[in-house]
Amino acid sequence: MYTFPLALLVLDHAPADFWTGIGTSAEAFGAVTVQGAFANLIPVTIGNVIGGADLVGLVYWFVYLRPRASA
Repeated sequence: MYTFPLALLVLDHAPADFWTGIGTSAEAFGAVTVQGAFANLIPVTIGNVIGGADLVGLVYWFVYLRPRASA
């Protein structure tokens, strides 16, 4: 959550000699937008919720709820 706002600030406020110094232009980073971030965050959040629920649930089942072997 630090690097994305920093990228937006660099795209909007970096002087021309910055872009010359790194050998590219601001137009090369046209995909860095707030709309692009939200379009990316939606599937990532859904995947984290599903994956986290499945994996955490399986770990708890494995550790605490599975039947004990009789001795």
